[in-house]
Amino acid sequence: MTRSLLFSLLVLALTGCGDDSTGPMDAATADGGDADGAVSDNGVVGDELFADTCLGALRCGAGELETACVCVAEPATPPPGTPDAFDLNRVGCSQLEATGETSRNPDDDFCDAGGNDGAPDLGCMMEGSYRTRGEVQRVTFYGVVDVFGNGADADNITVEVYEEGPDGTLGALLGSATASTADPCAETEDEIENDMVTGTRLLGFYAIPDIPSETPLIIKTSGNRDFWRDIYSYNVQAENADLETGPPAADACETLRTDPLFQGVARYEYRARILSSSDWTSIPLTAGLVDGIRSTSGVVAGEIHDCSDTRLEFAQAGTFPEAEVLTYFNDNPDNPLPDTGRMVGTSLLGLYAALDIPEGPVDITAVGRIGEQTVSLGWYRARVFAGAVTSVTLRGLRWQQIPPTGD
Repeated sequence: MTRSLLFSLLVLALTGCGDDSTGPMDAATADGGDADGAVSDNGVVGDELFADTCLGALRCGAGELETACVCVAEPATPPPGTPDAFDLNRVGCSQLEATGETSRNPDDDFCDAGGNDGAPDLGCMMEGSYRTRGEVQRVTFYGVVDVFGNGADADNITVEVYEEGPDGTLGALLGSATASTADPCAETEDEIENDMVTGTRLLGFYAIPDIPSETPLIIKTSGNRDFWRDIYSYNVQAENADLETGPPAADACETLRTDPLFQGVARYEYRARILSSSDWTSIPLTAGLVDGIRSTSGVVAGEIHDCSDTRLEFAQAGTFPEAEVLTYFNDNPDNPLPDTGRMVGTSLLGLYAALDIPEGPVDITAVGRIGEQTVSLGWYRARVFAGAVTSVTLRGLRWQQIPPTGD
């Protein structure tokens, strides 16, 4: 089946949900306007379920759409003769660069192992296929702390798991651990500069028991402030379908095979992230924010995925409050850098960054093009913390975002 036909079928399915958006948009009101939290005729298919109150009044400019209480740039217009040039692309692993010994795979790179330049999976956005909450289980969270971009060994990094509170506030602390590079399950990764392997660094291993599955969580990572900036990761849930059960594999690392934390319990692997203080300074400069991030502000960054947790190319993201600078990144997974000339949305990395947003609640949403339709890719409300990164990767709609009545 061709990519164009896949897109056509998906548009038909989404349109069948009863979108109210067919024409030019109007200015939004502070209470969210119509039933989907947006204004009538906003031109976005699939945002009807959004029912939250907006954080403030919007006045979207020319070339922007208002959806889920956020102004988002309209998807790029394709050049003549190539109508699907900027249609959403479900990124294939073969499309991602590999440097050194790195191989691209769905577990680490959120890519499609068998596909290439394909239609997104937006099933969880459609009535009849919404996610539902499974039975809550107690699981052991484990994994390594990865370093975004540049930085030293990820050692002595604190990983904390919180319940998610209203409007992105931190709820109850459910558990914490300190990642150690001395653990047998620590990993080694290449350091890349100018597309060349310049060295290696160690990624510390952590494990936190007794975390509930099927529950909205916030993962906070922090370290020595001279070297690291805190990251608060939202839209994290250990879905039961992704849990590991039974004994660890015979070739698993020693801690997994021998530590009592992993014996007779369900497990969930989560690769936490940390950002170096040097990248906190250099990334905004590269993105054109000459004065850097104000002391009372923070950053929102993440990726745009489809319902199967695969990266999407050509997605347009937005936030409210609006960032001083919103940037997308290059295509290099080993050395992601802002691409200030990129106006067509996310690259193959699906990566965006909204720089310098005041501390407080924040709405994040994204849209993309499928044929002649603009479709919603979901939304999330999180919180910005001064001097820190709020990480929000959209993965379609979660169970808690579906109104109980289905209206």
